[in-house]
Amino acid sequence: MKSVVALHSCPDYDRNAVESAVRSVLDATGGLDSVVREGARVFCKVNLLVPALPERAISTHPEVVRAVIREIRRVGGVPVVGDNPGIAKTATALRKSGILAVLEEENVEAPDLSEVVRIENPNGRSFRSFEVSKAIVDCDVLFNLPKLKTHGLTYMTCAIKNLFGLVPGTQKARWHLRAQSAVEFAVLLCDLYGALVRHFEADKKMFHLMDGILAMEGNGPGPGGTPRALGALLASHDPTALDSVACHLAGLEFERHVVVRESMLRGYGEGEFSKIECVGASLDTWKSVAFRPPEPSMSPKQISGRLMRNQWIKNQILEKPIPTAEQCTGCLKCKEICPADAITMAAQKSDPPIIDTRRCIRCYCCAEVCPEGAIRKSKTPWLGRVLGAFG
Repeated sequence: MKSVVALHSCPDYDRNAVESAVRSVLDATGGLDSVVREGARVFCKVNLLVPALPERAISTHPEVVRAVIREIRRVGGVPVVGDNPGIAKTATALRKSGILAVLEEENVEAPDLSEVVRIENPNGRSFRSFEVSKAIVDCDVLFNLPKLKTHGLTYMTCAIKNLFGLVPGTQKARWHLRAQSAVEFAVLLCDLYGALVRHFEADKKMFHLMDGILAMEGNGPGPGGTPRALGALLASHDPTALDSVACHLAGLEFERHVVVRESMLRGYGEGEFSKIECVGASLDTWKSVAFRPPEPSMSPKQISGRLMRNQWIKNQILEKPIPTAEQCTGCLKCKEICPADAITMAAQKSDPPIIDTRRCIRCYCCAEVCPEGAIRKSKTPWLGRVLGAFG
């Protein structure tokens, strides 16, 4: 059977329009009552990378969260909502995103996610064990609510990538030390997804609904990206198919979507667009869309290990994160999240932090969490461009 992805055109976040769109994509994928039984506890896993206003297109929009909450209750489920932001407290991110106001108005719990439990993937390619928030995987249903965004490392961050938020707080940054390139990180994400599939395969369920009404292009997924109206809400039981369709709608290159390609290799879902059944709104609605992609990166794994041990050559090959003095406020969130401990304070408080490119692993976590979008990726150096031209 083909994987089914339901689409609905929704131009803005008008409450009635969003509720209609959410119900439409749920009905088109078999109805929410096929996933949520009476009395089931449903964890709505939103995207809360950093504290950000809804118009920044960084977090799942509060009106999408509200509509999903109401649909879950309509079929007799018990919704709870949350996420593990990269650096900030969950309450702070919920408040800034506007989601906390919705939870208070709808009387919905945001449980504590600090307690962890280990889940296993014996068939993982590189990683077979993960500590994730117990409150999430203890629920009967994991309702994944990603935001459609570009991503500096993985090209796009959609349904599968959003599940990385089950890993608490700054522990996510430590995983970047173990999976430094885009391909390695895609392997990590799919190993984690495989562990979740195994955990939920008995009597638990997963479902995925993506907010692409106001999406993000450019150097996402944080404040460095640019909001871009797409007007799409899409949903599926298959996150691989969902991510593939999101890539197609945004007019981005499927070949660069390393997470979908890795998931396809595992047999976790269907990523080939021609084999996915799209129902609901016509694909012609988005046929002229062409998102600006993130700036391309040279992966350290593309380069000979001997070359990479020479720091001068390494810095002539790889891009690097660059703080911008005009935007930097000196909050040092970048230093706090850096898994390689490569960021230090400048001598003058008015100057931006200093990034030691000898230690930097090019994960760009610093750029993701910078609340001012003050860290950008440099252009590929001359030697990197030469080597890249030869594959």
